[in-house]
Amino acid sequence: MFCPQCGVESSTDLKFCRSCGANLRVIGKAVSLSEAIARSDSVPAKIKDLVKNIKIEKVTDEVARAMEKMNKEIVRSSSEPTGRQLWWIHRRTKTPEQRRERHLTSGMIKFFSGGGLSIFLYFLSHALVLKLPPDVIAKIPFEIDPVVRVLWLVGLIPMLAGLGHILAGLTIRPAPLKQIEFPEQSPLRIDSEFERKDYTAESTVVNRREPPQSVTDRTTNILEHKIGS
Repeated sequence: MFCPQCGVESSTDLKFCRSCGANLRVIGKAVSLSEAIARSDSVPAKIKDLVKNIKIEKVTDEVARAMEKMNKEIVRSSSEPTGRQLWWIHRRTKTPEQRRERHLTSGMIKFFSGGGLSIFLYFLSHALVLKLPPDVIAKIPFEIDPVVRVLWLVGLIPMLAGLGHILAGLTIRPAPLKQIEFPEQSPLRIDSEFERKDYTAESTVVNRREPPQSVTDRTTNILEHKIGS
C-alpha cells in the first residue's frame, strides 16, 4: 500500500506513514471496501443498470427548478391578500375623486338601462295579447291582464338603484387641492407698526463731548494696568 501524500510504500499493518505521518488506517479501510464491492456478486444487475442510467446533473437541475417554482408560489400566495382584505385595501386606497366618479358612472349606467327596460316593457305589455285557454285562466288565482300592464314597472328597480348611486356620488366631496401657502403680502409702510413712545430730548440728543460707548472702551486701561503690575 502506498501513502497518498508522500507515495512511500508501507505495509498494511502500519497505522501511520513513517515518512509523513499520514493516517493509513482510513486508507486501508477504503481500499479493502472498494475491493470487496468489486468482488461481490450480491448486488443485482438491475440495480447496477439503474445506478448507471441515473443522471445526477439532470435530477439536480429539475429539483432546483421545482424548488424555485415552489418558493415563488409561496411568496406570491403570502403577498396576495384574501378577497375580503383586498376589497378593504382597494377601498382605502381609492381617493374621494375616484369613488365619486365610480358612483356617478355606475349610477348613470343603471339609470338609463332601467329607463330603456321600462320603455321596452311598457310597449310590449300594451301590445301583447295573451290567448290562453279558459281552463288555464280559471286555475290562476289572479287576473293576468293587470299584471301584464304593470310589468314595465320592473325597470324602475335599476333606475332607482342608479339614482341612489348618483346621489351618493354627489354627496362625496373631493379632497381640497393642497396649495403652497405664501405669507400675505402687506403693502410697504413708511411709519413703524409699533406704538410710538415719547422720548425726552435728553435721550435723543448725543452729547458731543462724550463719544458713544463701544465694545473697545477701556481696553487700553486694562493693558496699562497689566503692564504696570
